[in-house]
Amino acid sequence: MLKTKVKSIIFLATSIITFSCADSNSNNTNNTFNNTNNTNNAIEDADNDNYTVAQGDCDDNNALVNPGAVEVEDGIDNNCDGFIDDDYDGDGFGIADDCDDSNRYINPSVPELCDDGIDNNCNGIYDSGEECVGGTDPCPDELKLIYVVDRDTKELLKFDPADLSFESVGTLSCGGTNTPGSMGITRDGVGFVVFSDESLFEIDTETATCTATTYSDAQTGFGAFGMGFSSDSAGSEDETLFVANATTLGILDTTAWSITNIGSMSSQAEVTGTGEGGLWAILPLEGRVVKLNKANAQETESHDLIDFPDPMNIDTFAFAHWGAALWIFIREYGMGSTTDVYKFDNSTHAFTLQLEDTGYNITGAGVSTCAPYIVQ
Repeated sequence: MLKTKVKSIIFLATSIITFSCADSNSNNTNNTFNNTNNTNNAIEDADNDNYTVAQGDCDDNNALVNPGAVEVEDGIDNNCDGFIDDDYDGDGFGIADDCDDSNRYINPSVPELCDDGIDNNCNGIYDSGEECVGGTDPCPDELKLIYVVDRDTKELLKFDPADLSFESVGTLSCGGTNTPGSMGITRDGVGFVVFSDESLFEIDTETATCTATTYSDAQTGFGAFGMGFSSDSAGSEDETLFVANATTLGILDTTAWSITNIGSMSSQAEVTGTGEGGLWAILPLEGRVVKLNKANAQETESHDLIDFPDPMNIDTFAFAHWGAALWIFIREYGMGSTTDVYKFDNSTHAFTLQLEDTGYNITGAGVSTCAPYIVQ
């Protein structure tokens, strides 16, 4: 979603924050990877299981606990990977019972949702094959895609991550000489685009038609921001528009056009939300993506982006979720350079280049909460 020239705002990042491995899994409060049960020297094998503390044994007083052990549901981190009973998504269910342990909203305790093609409650029965909540999918296919906007031409496009294709919608006729930036898309297909003068326009995602809003940065004092909608809860059709600037996460009320501050951000951020109620941010100056607590902006997950482009060389960037992944659009400085598309996999945490030199200079990416948050 956010555009912004990183070079022009580099002074906003006063420090780079680094996180330990334990921080990257901060949603799992039972993490035992800190070896607190070890009382012996790191190079000794006190329990004779062929693993020392230095080799990753998180309990060298128990021969059944070591990196080579099989994880079982016993309330212990048997294989020393930092997760109790391998509950990777922190929903209270380990891999023995959780049919998708990368998604905390899929487990035996949740209701089955109708017509979403997912076994939400992990009983082997899908959708209307059992008692379920909800009904026919209210979202048209086009609102399950990512929308992007080109800074130079103001062209609005649809991007399909499934086949890495772009399709033109039309050209935005608003903003005058100002350039488009961050974008948010509602479940109803209404888009919002903020321009370089902090004006905010409503756009029709079918025709690219623009309508001015009464949002005033002079009244909010929030400055340039990135934005994204997040469902209020998993599967809910109610949603909230979150905005983030260089220091603060807030909520933008699209009726009163006011912003309520929620909490602090460590540096310039762009945000994207999901239909499962999640909220993610990218911090390009720090080369990280983080999952946020929507009530206070605290980071619940943090992941370094390995081989992320040099922030000093980034001209424009944008950010959106789709299908258990975060999609990052980056243009680096250079004659003839255009936007590259990267993917961060929420399950494997791999950061990979998906598409090079798209031919566009993408400064905004918007996705509705209709977009899939897992792909089967």
